[in-house]
Amino acid sequence: MARFQHTYKWLFATLLLTLTACSSTPLFISKSPDMQFLLSTRAFIDMNDTRRNGAVVDKGLFYPKDTYSFAYRYCATSPETAINDIAEYQQLAKRTCDANQGKLVHQSTGTWCVSNANTPEESPIFYARISSTELWADLCLDGPFITMRVVENTDAAADEWRASAKILGYQPYTATRQLISKNDTYGQLYQSPTAPLGDQTWDQESLYIYNSTGQTVCLYDQANDSPLGHTFLGTVESVDVGKVRVLVTAKMKGDIRTAPIMEKLEWHDSAYITAPAHSWFVCG
Repeated sequence: MARFQHTYKWLFATLLLTLTACSSTPLFISKSPDMQFLLSTRAFIDMNDTRRNGAVVDKGLFYPKDTYSFAYRYCATSPETAINDIAEYQQLAKRTCDANQGKLVHQSTGTWCVSNANTPEESPIFYARISSTELWADLCLDGPFITMRVVENTDAAADEWRASAKILGYQPYTATRQLISKNDTYGQLYQSPTAPLGDQTWDQESLYIYNSTGQTVCLYDQANDSPLGHTFLGTVESVDVGKVRVLVTAKMKGDIRTAPIMEKLEWHDSAYITAPAHSWFVCG
């Protein structure tokens, strides 16, 4: 009996050590479809021919956008349909966030679903946005132009995802963080202009631009005199202390990453714009 107890204790100790060793390795457990907002978004798009006839936009060529970000646009069939689509998508975001036991928080960059909201343990789950741009309606036969964007982790480690989410707009919790009150015009999701990143934010695209004199790049500016803003296009001429000097040769209406066409505006024959490397993106 004593020998059996000794053997049992040895087996138990071995099993405990094995489980402890395994627990030190990050485990990536796949979420069910109703907890993955990107899958829910694709299902939302596939629900009818109108949404399916849209296109993927803002295709990121560099990490982390190429890994975590998805943007899509389509023409609604009527203003009423656009309103209904936006409301339906907002409800979908809320249901998906609830399924993840998260909470929607509205930051200056838009709405994030987070766990442990407004605490030091807060962590991003996904970002969601949908908007209607009637100023592009001349390109749609019957209704407004709908754009949606998702930022979500699929299978990366938590620390890698958190760092990438910060580059893509997530603002971590701090005692001084300012959240935005929900705008009831847009329901559950906060619509915001593109916000500049912090001065110390670098990613592969920033580094590539900083080391690529002659590269064609663009800068989007959400100007106060235009709800659409403007995109400036030019080539990298020089760099200095984190800033990039670009010879700008064209100014265009809106953000060319989501605008359906490149409508050129009046501009100088040539002019220089100097801005932090992360303000520019590769566009040619």
